[in-house]
Amino acid sequence: MSANTRALIFSYSDSLYYFAGTTEEPLGKSDHVNYLKGDNGELKKFPSLYRAKQSLHEMGFDKGWLVMHSPYDEMIGNEQAQKSELPLIFIQDAYD
Repeated sequence: MSANTRALIFSYSDSLYYFAGTTEEPLGKSDHVNYLKGDNGELKKFPSLYRAKQSLHEMGFDKGWLVMHSPYDEMIGNEQAQKSELPLIFIQDAYD
């Protein structure tokens, strides 16, 4: 992991699951993500934002970005889904 590695948590409009991963891309870019995967090789699904943040904190990250997707436009045949990146701070005391 390099100094340029960013931690990302992905949320979709239904917020049923959260996905987490890392990227080397600059802020605002999240197209090439190394998603966290389970032992079976499938994407890890986190039931809450807290659990996703905790997992990334255990990997050594103190901050990250929440990438929120709104797939509505894509669902009705318009452009690709819109997304926003919001900064997150992983507070160490909350996980100890």
